[in-house]
Amino acid sequence: MYRLCHCSLPLLLPSTCVRLGAPKCDISPCCFNNASSRRKAGIFRQCTNSQRSIWTHDFVESLQGDYKRTYVERVEKLNEEVKDMLIDETVGSLTKLELIDDLQRLGIGYHFEKEIKRTLDILPLYKDTFFEDSLHFRALYFRLLRQHGYKASQDVLKDFISKTGRFRQDLCEDVKGMLSLYEASHLCLEGENILHDARDFTVKHLKLLNDNMDPRITDEVICALELPLHWKLPRLEARDYIDVYQRKQKMNPVLLELAQLDFNVLQAIHREELKNMSRWWKHLGLSDKLNFARDRLVEGFLWSVGLAYKPEHQRCREWIAKTVSFIITLDDIYDIHGSLHELELLTTAIERWDLREIEQLPDYMRICYLALFNTTNDIAYTKYKEHGFDILPHLKKVWTEFCKAMLLEAKWSKMQYTPLLTEYLENAWVSSSTTVVLVCAYFATEQPITDDVLEALENNPDIIYCSAMVLRLCNDLASSSAGIDRDCGPSAIQCYMKEANTSEQDARDKVRGLIFKMWKKLNESIYDSPFEQSFVDIAMNHARTAHSIYRLGDGISFQDLEASKSVARLLIKPINIQKS
Repeated sequence: MYRLCHCSLPLLLPSTCVRLGAPKCDISPCCFNNASSRRKAGIFRQCTNSQRSIWTHDFVESLQGDYKRTYVERVEKLNEEVKDMLIDETVGSLTKLELIDDLQRLGIGYHFEKEIKRTLDILPLYKDTFFEDSLHFRALYFRLLRQHGYKASQDVLKDFISKTGRFRQDLCEDVKGMLSLYEASHLCLEGENILHDARDFTVKHLKLLNDNMDPRITDEVICALELPLHWKLPRLEARDYIDVYQRKQKMNPVLLELAQLDFNVLQAIHREELKNMSRWWKHLGLSDKLNFARDRLVEGFLWSVGLAYKPEHQRCREWIAKTVSFIITLDDIYDIHGSLHELELLTTAIERWDLREIEQLPDYMRICYLALFNTTNDIAYTKYKEHGFDILPHLKKVWTEFCKAMLLEAKWSKMQYTPLLTEYLENAWVSSSTTVVLVCAYFATEQPITDDVLEALENNPDIIYCSAMVLRLCNDLASSSAGIDRDCGPSAIQCYMKEANTSEQDARDKVRGLIFKMWKKLNESIYDSPFEQSFVDIAMNHARTAHSIYRLGDGISFQDLEASKSVARLLIKPINIQKS
C-alpha cells in the first residue's frame, strides 16, 4: 500500500506470501464474469483478480499484541522530561521550533498538544524571534503555525524575494532552508502566489542537488520530493523518521527512546484491535460466500489506523475498518460481478433500507445486503444507546449516494461513454466513498452533535469534498496507461485526453495540478470549521492516505511486496530497541 523510503528492515510476512509472485490482474474483458469489464467505481479503482488475502485469519490470531507495563511507565517518565524541554525558557526560538517539528515527525507530538500550543503562542515574545532571518527559521515557523491552525501570513517570506519579484538565487545554496521552504509551500491557500512560486522554485532547484552533498541530506530531499510532509500519513512518517532521526548527529536520546517505545505500544494496541476485527470478519463470512470479491480486511484496518491512530480512537478505527471492508465488497459487486439489472436492484434496496427488498436480490447480493444492513444498524444502535441520537438516516444517506454513483459509472462503462472531465468529477468524488468513511468516522468521535455540524455534513463541506477529490485524482493517476484502461471505464485522465484532444502525459499533468488545487482548498477548509480538531485531522489524513496508497499503483487490489511491507512495518513488526 505504501512506498517507504530507504527501508532496510527485514520483512516479516506470513508463509502464504509466496503468492506475492502471482501475476497481477489480467484486465482483458474475458477475465470478468460480466460481458463488459467495468472501471472500478470506488476508492479502490483497479481491476481485480479476486486474489485471496495473504494475511490469513490464523496468521492474524498468531500475532502477539501484549507489551510490558514497564514500557508504558517508561513512556510516562519520558513524557515528563520532554515537557520540561518544551517549557525551558533558556533555549532559543529555533531550538524550540525544531523540537516541536521532531516531536511531530516522530509521532509523539500528540502527547504534548497543550505544551506545543502554548509554545507557539508565546514564541513571538522571545527576543531572538524578531532577529532570526534565516530561511529555515521563517519557513519552519510558518509551517508549524499553519499545521496547528494559525492562519499565518505568507508575507513572512517576502524578505527572500528580489526586486524582480522572484525568490533570490543565492537561496539555492542553503539546502536546509530550501527544504523547509518546500515543505512550507504545501500549506498554501488559494490566491497565495508567494507560496505557489515557492513550491515551483524549490522543486526546480532541489532536483539539481550536487551528488557530492551529504548523503543524509540528499536522502531527505529525495523523500520530500516524492511526498511532502503535509501530504504524508503521520503514522507512516513516524516509522520512517525514527530511522532517520537515530542517525542524526544532534539526535536527542530521550526523544528517540520515547518515539520507539510509543510506536511499539501503539502498534501492540492496534494489533489487538486487528485480531478482534479479523474475528468479526470471519464470523461475518462474506469473504467465503463471495469468492469473487477481494478479501482485504487487514488493509482496511491499516486504512483506519492511517486516519485515526491515537489510543482514544479505538471505536473510530473499528467503524472505519468495517466500512472500508463493505466498500471493497460492494465495489467488486458493482465493478466485476453484478449485471446492470442486478446493480439497479441492489441500489434500490439500499436506498429503501427495508429487509423486504431482499426478495428481489440474487442470492450472492442477499448476504452482502444483510451484512451491510445489520452492521450499519448496529453502529447506529450503539450511538443511540450511548448518546440518544439517531445517526441511521445519515448513514443510509451516504451509502445510498455512494451506490448511486457506482451505478452511474457502471452504466457509463456499459454504454462505453466517456463523460467530460467536469461531469466525471461531479460523480467521481462521491464514488470515491469518502463521504461514507468520513461521516461514519465523525459519529465515532466524541465531538458534540450540533445543528451546525449536521448542516455541514448535509452540504458536503470542502473538508470532505476536497479530501474525496484528492483520493479520486490520486486513484486515477495510479491507473494503467490509457490504452489499456479503455476496457475498464472512464478515469479523469481519459476524460481530459478526449475532451482536450491531448496526450496522456498532458492529462496526467492536468490531474496533478488539480490535486494541488484541491489541497489549497483543503488547507483553507480548516479555518472557521464547525468540526473539532479530531475530525479535521481524520479528514486530512484521509487525503494523505490516498497519496500513500496510490504512489506505486493500487496498494489494495495487489498485495505486492511494497503493500505487504507497509502492513508489516506499521502493524506487525515492532521496532527493535537497543538497550543502552
